[in-house]
Amino acid sequence: MNLDGDWPLPRPNTRFKVVDRQLTGASLFKTSSIAATFSSLATPLVDEAVSRVKALSTQSDAEGYHQLRVAFRKLRALYWAYAPYLGDEVATQATEEFRRLAAAAGGTRDWDIAGDLLRAAQESDASIAPLVAAVEGKRAAAVVDSQTVIQSADVETFLTEVSLRAQATLQSSCSDLPIRAFARERVRLAQRALRKRSRRAARSEATHEEALHDVRKAGKKLRYLLEFFQPVLKNGHERAIKDLTTVQNKLGTFNDIAASETLIRNASFNDVPAGVVHESLKWLEQQKHRRMLAASRQVRAMAGAD
Repeated sequence: MNLDGDWPLPRPNTRFKVVDRQLTGASLFKTSSIAATFSSLATPLVDEAVSRVKALSTQSDAEGYHQLRVAFRKLRALYWAYAPYLGDEVATQATEEFRRLAAAAGGTRDWDIAGDLLRAAQESDASIAPLVAAVEGKRAAAVVDSQTVIQSADVETFLTEVSLRAQATLQSSCSDLPIRAFARERVRLAQRALRKRSRRAARSEATHEEALHDVRKAGKKLRYLLEFFQPVLKNGHERAIKDLTTVQNKLGTFNDIAASETLIRNASFNDVPAGVVHESLKWLEQQKHRRMLAASRQVRAMAGAD
């Protein structure tokens, strides 16, 4: 069995496609208050999450789990943006639960990605079929775990309560403060964090997965904030969103392979020949290295442009 050649990878994921901009930003105006804009931005995200949870209670759609995880990630970014007026307790409690629920949805999503990679590999080498089947079994188990955690959390009640609590807090602290200066400052801080992490990753003689992961997280937060506040910012930032999307796609492809390698390495596959698992991991390592180089070039270019 020779898995050293290039397997045809699945089509690049589209997790960074610009979506929901009209829903999240259409009702924002430069003269709107900080408190008023929170509801305009949070409501469509809450509705999206609740809708996905209801759909996933009866089906295990891969895209559904992905979009649910994205909704929770965007809520985390939104609560980070408003944290100066929400207060540490309100913001931290909400974002920690968003992180937990995103991780629950992500358990299924991660096995989906690993399965896609291996199914693409199977087109070149049928001998990995036992591993593909085993991964499908892991995915089925992950669905049960994801559904159990999400359903037990009563997501609709939780999101309604934290949204109302946040709205009440903001009404009492900044109901008359305009959004524009606040939005610009939060975007500036997110830009600074991304610049700092990009330069740190670019300065490293050897590229580290953790450094690239930090850049990816900072880039997502900035991109979400630009999408949230674009209607009230002085410049449209369309180019910035486009550039961030390009970088995030590179980092996302690398992360998918790296996460799949870790997932398979840490799992037990008792019914799969050890040689199949070993050779599959070997190929994933090679692909990860290639994708890391491509992602690093993007990050260095971004750091150099600052």
